[in-house]
Amino acid sequence: MHLIEDGGVLAAFSERSDGDLGFYRQAPDVAEKAWQALPVVRDRGLSAPFWATQVHGTSVHGVGAGAMPGNQGDGDALMTAERGVAIGVFTADCLPVLIWSDKAVAAVHAGWKGARSDIVGHTIDLLAERFGVAPASLHVAMGPCIGNCCLELGDEVPPSFREADEGYLGFFTRGVRWHLDLRGLNVAQCLRRGVSLGRIRHVNDCTLCLPGTYFSYRGQKGRQGSLFSFVMRS
Repeated sequence: MHLIEDGGVLAAFSERSDGDLGFYRQAPDVAEKAWQALPVVRDRGLSAPFWATQVHGTSVHGVGAGAMPGNQGDGDALMTAERGVAIGVFTADCLPVLIWSDKAVAAVHAGWKGARSDIVGHTIDLLAERFGVAPASLHVAMGPCIGNCCLELGDEVPPSFREADEGYLGFFTRGVRWHLDLRGLNVAQCLRRGVSLGRIRHVNDCTLCLPGTYFSYRGQKGRQGSLFSFVMRS
């Protein structure tokens, strides 16, 4: 488990050694056992997390006071200003992005489809709109994901990025197939919104290159486990 503590915020990116944290497809008792088995959860007495059914879209769920933990419905990002509320996303090649300030936090699932739709930028906009968070005050942590070395996409994909934003084409390179720098694109989208480069940190590992450390959907030819990345205000 990669842990980041910044003032009153805890951000965490799981590893394969933390077990399969795919709560969304587990029976409630199995999910609770997996969550409670994490040392950081036991040591700090963390409550059950909030998450969404990820659909590679741009919907962002706000988690308010009195909300019930667990599945918040279809969506690929969550945000909250509540304290003691862990919000998180599942990945196994896609990029987990955790965002925080002294007012609110957010967790984003950014696969290539979500990045094409600028889900990170959309989430930053909503943090400003709902909680008055200035982008320049944000901290961002990007976790392990499939790297540019391994993220191969078909010929039909770059044109769809051009339709969204012609500048996105700069994050593609051509080998035998097209490769996308998913991490770099998300960094650029943060910078475009006004986040400082010095406030963006990384667990800069490729999930496909490190099968002993992370789950990889592509590497395993299908999902056999999920990483869970979460953030919370204490």
